[in-house]
Amino acid sequence: MITHDKLLALTEVPLEEREEFSNMIKNYRKKNIRPSGEVVDVVFEKNPSLLHQINKKGRISDVIGVARGHAWEEFLLEESDFNAAIIRDIGKKLETPGRIMDKIIEANLCNDDNDKLMESIRNICGEYAGRVSPYIYMLSLSNTNSRRSRAGSTFQSIIYKTYDVLGYPFDSQKKVGKKAFQEKGLGKIVDSILPGIEAFEQRRDKTIIGSMKTSLRERWQEVSEEISRTNIPNIFLLTMDHDISRNKAEQMSHHNIILVVQPEVIENKDVKEMKNIISFEQYFFEEIPGVLKFWKQ
Repeated sequence: MITHDKLLALTEVPLEEREEFSNMIKNYRKKNIRPSGEVVDVVFEKNPSLLHQINKKGRISDVIGVARGHAWEEFLLEESDFNAAIIRDIGKKLETPGRIMDKIIEANLCNDDNDKLMESIRNICGEYAGRVSPYIYMLSLSNTNSRRSRAGSTFQSIIYKTYDVLGYPFDSQKKVGKKAFQEKGLGKIVDSILPGIEAFEQRRDKTIIGSMKTSLRERWQEVSEEISRTNIPNIFLLTMDHDISRNKAEQMSHHNIILVVQPEVIENKDVKEMKNIISFEQYFFEEIPGVLKFWKQ
């Protein structure tokens, strides 16, 4: 094995390589990992039963849960390929990891029998991973942030896919751009409007204004601030969060936030009778059709 004094011992990514490595991560992520909307489309193509369940007005909650699971599996497979590509290529793209790899290979590689060759390869892989650990740590931080963002964008994409399957007209920031929403005084908290921005301009009280968050924590307060700032009548807050206390739900009710949740959340005795908590089924098959009926008249 190689000794510490023969290698450049790294405790962090060299300053002169940080920006280059950060850009490398962004470029490789874009190249190796598909957008969430594209993955969700593939999930529904592979699982036509999900489309059938939506069209038959079945348990939308189950569709959302199953689709999220499949989409997450697709993402993890792509993330694995992405990680492998990064670790493989940092020695080619960046000087410091390349120099470390060259030294490790030189110290470990042998030309003897297969057993010794395999042992040398194991030594090389382990030694290299340990020596470039600051790069791996930086990559891991990027992956953590990406996963958080991905969970939210996948949830949005599934909701938008459901709108499309049901034939519900809508505008979203992803669909028409942030600028179109900003021009109407709406911030990033509003994700979508049904039937659309034009309807919002005419009768905002006859539109479905939606915000989506996989988990709430204290972030729902951003939604209440948006309601106050923009003077919109209410917001439907769609979430997969199961940890919803009565106190939290009551606070949301005071700010005209209508929670859209999985049916089992509503069965909780603490919130069962609250009128500002509805299921995904009620949202898709009662609330939205009621608003769209107004615009069809």
